[in-house]
Amino acid sequence: LTAAINSLYAADLLGAAAGCVALVPLLNLVGASGTVMAAVALCCAACVCFAPDASRRHARGAAALLLAVPLGAQLAGADPFDIVTTKGFTPDKVMFSKWNSFSRVAVYDRPHQDWSLSPKFTGQRAPSVAMDIDANASTPIIRHGGRPGEAAYLRYELTALAYHLSERPAGFSALVIGPGGGRDVVTALVFGAHRVEGVEINPIIVRDVMLDRFREYSGDLYADPRVAVHVEDGRSYVRRSADRFDVIQASLVDTWAATTAGAFTLTENSLYTAEAFGDYLDHLTADGMLTVTRWMTEGLRLVTLAQAACAQRGLDPARHIAVVHHGTVVNFLLKRSPFTQSEVARLQRLSAELGFTLLYAPGLALPQEPNRTPGVQPGDYQDLITAADPAAFVARHPLDIRATTDDRPFFFYLTRLRDQLDPGVLSKGPYGSGLAALFTLFAVSAVLVALFVVGPLVLAAERPGPGWSLWLGYFSALGAGFMLIEVALLQHFVLLLGHPVYSLTVTLFCLLLGTGLGSMASRRMPLESVGRFVFGTLGAVALLAVVAAFAVPRVIELAIAAPLAARIAVAAAVMLPMGVLMGVALPGGMRLLDRARPQIVPWSWAMNGAFSVVGATCAIFVAMNWGFTATLLTGAAVYALAAVLLRRVRGFRLPA
Repeated sequence: LTAAINSLYAADLLGAAAGCVALVPLLNLVGASGTVMAAVALCCAACVCFAPDASRRHARGAAALLLAVPLGAQLAGADPFDIVTTKGFTPDKVMFSKWNSFSRVAVYDRPHQDWSLSPKFTGQRAPSVAMDIDANASTPIIRHGGRPGEAAYLRYELTALAYHLSERPAGFSALVIGPGGGRDVVTALVFGAHRVEGVEINPIIVRDVMLDRFREYSGDLYADPRVAVHVEDGRSYVRRSADRFDVIQASLVDTWAATTAGAFTLTENSLYTAEAFGDYLDHLTADGMLTVTRWMTEGLRLVTLAQAACAQRGLDPARHIAVVHHGTVVNFLLKRSPFTQSEVARLQRLSAELGFTLLYAPGLALPQEPNRTPGVQPGDYQDLITAADPAAFVARHPLDIRATTDDRPFFFYLTRLRDQLDPGVLSKGPYGSGLAALFTLFAVSAVLVALFVVGPLVLAAERPGPGWSLWLGYFSALGAGFMLIEVALLQHFVLLLGHPVYSLTVTLFCLLLGTGLGSMASRRMPLESVGRFVFGTLGAVALLAVVAAFAVPRVIELAIAAPLAARIAVAAAVMLPMGVLMGVALPGGMRLLDRARPQIVPWSWAMNGAFSVVGATCAIFVAMNWGFTATLLTGAAVYALAAVLLRRVRGFRLPA
């Protein structure tokens, strides 16, 4: 078996690479439940391959019967395994639902609640239905697209403040990031925008909902000649665009679906980083304005992002920022030019007329109201913006409100390192529950490894001989190091490729393909040369990871404006060589281990798999606190450790 380890390992990796390629079209074609059935079909096929010759025909017939009916129904659109109860509750009548490779979009027969409607509004709102993504992030579809008069209530929304200041007879241009069901697009049109561009990352929302099933209901909103909606990642679109806009708007653009599951690998958001805010500023007209609406707890981080972007451009952020809030929502305004006295006076008057609370505007000393949000005082906004030393304010604040960056883009993660084991923090809100899940996964993995791998070896009556712990450490380092590098590169390429799922598919495919090819190629190496060859490739992986930590961000910056095919080629050019080198270490090490300590081959394989899980968890923990550059450097250090362990293994000496 060990003699064929290169072929087995390569087959496993190449099969996984093929799965990466098949995943996206399968999810788009048959949804999540149909994709699960396809995976079951492959498992059944594997079982048939191992069935005894006498019963193989019966096994094939049983597998075909078990799969043909449900999978056929799925392909026919019946969807017998559709989700009925989502995240603990049964939703209202579903008018439409569809899966794609990264989400489930559903529309429900119920009106959508307003996030921040003025308490002074007493009229009638336009009818709407609610649409959500992954049963968590919701957006309304307004009936008839808010025909004149029907959508007048949007003038009373906190999210519309920037349009009050930008409204002019000749019209204005607006860019809406994450328009969803079109509410913010309607708002821009209500205020007289002559051109509205929307950037929506989810093609189901644009093509299946707004331009098809609910086209008439929405008043043909996305086909309006004044409106152009692009299916793309908002940040990538802004970076590549040559246009400038009077208003750039992003209202509660996020989904907590991955966070609530503890899947922090998908919760970073490149829309909310210091570099992103710099991109937005650079794409505003001379008097243009960025308006971002977030929950009150997250608003202070918007301020630090603006401060970082302004500092890079020599601007005084205290003259360019205004903050207004209502209830639990805060509206953040960042103007390319300083706010004028008349604009500040108008903003103050609007806030009073609409029943909103002005937390900061240039030149105003505002009274501080009592605290309403744990960890955030309303007066914190004014104190942070006007502080002589903002860094000192950030350092002593109970929440981690440091500006996020493209290297550390976890905008929604507000827990300080010192508080991460606090039970109160771990149990609160979607972010806390995700953090708790991360630590739980790490703890469970560590306990299982100790109980079922290390423990039996330590307690065994017959020890496997000297050096066994070094061998286990070597294969553990390979598992952890591979995941550290993989996760860091995956997240780096999210910005380049435009979406975590695309990055996941391309990154994993290239790494797995390269690793499989490396495993196959390493078989040609004579046994007497394997040690030196593996040692060299471990050093090369560590060196390449260090280079990638500093070079990849620059490569992404240069390539981000290129067409998608070219960006994929750039990602592949980085991934494939790294994968080929990493594919040598495990099968090469197994060949050496089979010569030195064959009795611990299964244990070593188990440690490699176990520490792949531990490594993935550690990769996210390091990235959340110190960034992806630190994660890559940690992966490089772990591969260097593997090289040291290999050299020290008893019974094996590398040639001088």
